[in-house]
Amino acid sequence: MDKKPYPFLPFEDSLVGEKILLVWQESHHSEKNLKEHLLKALGLTEDQIVFTPNAIKQKLMVSYPTEIRHLIDEKKFSQITVLLLNIAKGKSEQCPTPALDITFELIEWILTGFDLDDVLVETLSALFGTTLTHAFVDQVRAEYIKELRG
Repeated sequence: MDKKPYPFLPFEDSLVGEKILLVWQESHHSEKNLKEHLLKALGLTEDQIVFTPNAIKQKLMVSYPTEIRHLIDEKKFSQITVLLLNIAKGKSEQCPTPALDITFELIEWILTGFDLDDVLVETLSALFGTTLTHAFVDQVRAEYIKELRG
């Protein structure tokens, strides 16, 4: 008997997701609207947004940062966006099922550890199927840091 995967709620189960929603709502948009944008842009249904099993997640959270660092070293920044979207959609070689939770963790890692705002703007715009700005990313980062500092 297969266990049903546990749903991943991107704007509740992820700190960066929570901050993306907060900034989105400050622009007078709703959570429902943001979630609809996300599902449409990824071509997924709500029941496909689930947590990645821990053993798989641990393996991927070692290999993907290595791959991203390699892309940064080679200055292949647009490939980072492609990789993150493929992970979210389940179209990555290493992760053939949608893994939005991993995508959000990697976005959080990039947001806090690298000066790659162009990549973040491109990725978040593609992830949500709308045009976002550097100001949006700056505000998400500010809210994230504010949360960490308490």
